Amino acid sequence: MNELPNRRLFMDRITEDDVFEAEKTVLACILASNELMSECGLEWSDFVEGLHQTVFDKIGELVAGHQVANSVSLKPFLPRAVDKLPFTPAEYVENLFLIGSSPARKAQFEASLQIIKGQVMARQIGQEAQYMATVASEGHGLLTIGDEIEQLESRLKELRARFAETTAISSPGSSYLSAFQASSRRDGVIGVPIALPEIARVLSEPVFEAGNLYGLLSSSGEGKSSLTMQLIYHAVREGHPVLFLSYDQSSAQCVRQMIAQVHGIDVRQQREPSRLMSQKEQDQCVSFATWIDRQPLEIIRCQREGVSQLVAYSRRFIKKRANGRTPFLVIDHIGKVKPKNDKLSADRISGDVTAELKALADETSSAVLILNQRNSFGTRRDNPRPIAADLYGGEGAKADYDGILYLYRAEKYKAEREAIAATDADWKKIHRVFTGDLEGIAEIGSVKCRFGDATIKERVRFEARFTRYVSMQPERERELF
Repeated sequence: MNELPNRRLFMDRITEDDVFEAEKTVLACILASNELMSECGLEWSDFVEGLHQTVFDKIGELVAGHQVANSVSLKPFLPRAVDKLPFTPAEYVENLFLIGSSPARKAQFEASLQIIKGQVMARQIGQEAQYMATVASEGHGLLTIGDEIEQLESRLKELRARFAETTAISSPGSSYLSAFQASSRRDGVIGVPIALPEIARVLSEPVFEAGNLYGLLSSSGEGKSSLTMQLIYHAVREGHPVLFLSYDQSSAQCVRQMIAQVHGIDVRQQREPSRLMSQKEQDQCVSFATWIDRQPLEIIRCQREGVSQLVAYSRRFIKKRANGRTPFLVIDHIGKVKPKNDKLSADRISGDVTAELKALADETSSAVLILNQRNSFGTRRDNPRPIAADLYGGEGAKADYDGILYLYRAEKYKAEREAIAATDADWKKIHRVFTGDLEGIAEIGSVKCRFGDATIKERVRFEARFTRYVSMQPERERELF
C-alpha cells in the first residue's frame, strides 16, 4: 500500500489535517519501535481520531503485557470496518507499521508529538474558558470567583506539569548520549558562554549550561551589577537571547555601563558628552546603542512583580526571541521578588522563587542567573568572605541551585574596618584577616559547585573607573565590541 502524502507539520496555525498526520506519525513510529510508547507521555484520549484511539490503547495493553505490538498482534483487537475508510483498519495499521521505519517519519516523531500535546492543552484551555465564562455569567460573589480562579490555576498547572514531566522521561544512557553528541557537534557543553575564564574555572563548567539555575552572591557596592553587565554583554555578543529582569537598573543605565566596560568611556563622560567626550567617543556611544537595539536583548525594569510574572515575561521573551542558541535569563535580585506570602520565612520565600525558576530553566532549556545580595550578618563577621549562610534565605536556600558564584572584594571590607578601628586589637585583627595586595583585586569563588571543586578561588582585577572586571591572565584578550 502506498503511503499517503505527508502534510506540513510546522506552521503558525495547526489544522485538523495536521493533527491527523501527527497522530498517524506517532502511531507509525511506536509500532516500529515499541520502546517509544513509554517515552511519549500520551494517553489514548489525547488522540482525536477514533481508530487512532483504539490502536494506541491496544498498543499500550500489549506493551504493558511485555508483548510485541505490531500489525499482526493488533489485528484481533481492531474493528472490521470504519465508516469512510477506503480500506480495512487492519490494512491501515499494516501501512502504519511499514511507514514507521522510514527515516522521514522518524525525523517527524518529536514534532508530531508536540503538535498532539499542544492540541490537548488547547482543547483543555477551551473547555476551561467555556466553564469560566459560565461562572462569570452566573453572578457569583467575590469569594466564589476567587475559589474558581484558584482551582483553574491548579488544573492548568497540572496540565502543563503532565507534559513537562513526560518530556523529561527518557533512559539515562540515551539522555547522556544525546547531550554528549550535541556537545561534540558544538565543541562543548550546550549553554551560554561565560565572559571571564576565572568564573568558568570556579564553577568547573565551560558555560552556563542550558537547563541550569545559577546564583551570584555579593554585598552592595562590591560590583555584582558590573559583573552582571559583562556577562550579559558577552552572551549578547555571541548571539544568545538575553532577558534582564531588573528591580534596580533602567535600560539606559545598563547600556551606559556596558559602553563604559566595552569602550572605556566612563559614566561621568557619558553624562556630559559635549564637554568631556571627543567626537570619536560620541560616535562610539551612538554606534553601540544602535547595535544593541538590533540584538536579542530585552531589559525590563521591574517594580513589584512576583515570580509568576517573571516566568511569564521569560516565556514570552523566549517565544519571541528564540534563535537556536541557549537563552540567558538574569534576575536582579531575589530579595526584591514579591513573595506569594510575605509572612513566610526568607528561606521559604527563596525556595518558592528558585523552584519556579529552576523549572523554567529546565522546561525552556535556558540558563538562569539570580543575583543575591548578602544579608547584613555575614558582612559583620571578622572574616567577611562569603559563605552559603549569607544567601538570601540562608544555607537552606542553595538547594535548587546548580551552582552559586560569589564575588568578594576584601579591599572594601578592609577600608570599612580601618575607618572605625579604635584599639590596637582592632588593627591587629584587620592586618591578620586582610593580607597581601588587595587594591583593585576581587576574588571569585563558589558556595555551591555541583560538579566540581567548591574550594577553587580565582582573582580578577577591578577597574573602578569603567566598572569592569579584567582577567589577570596576560594571554587573554579583553572582550570588546
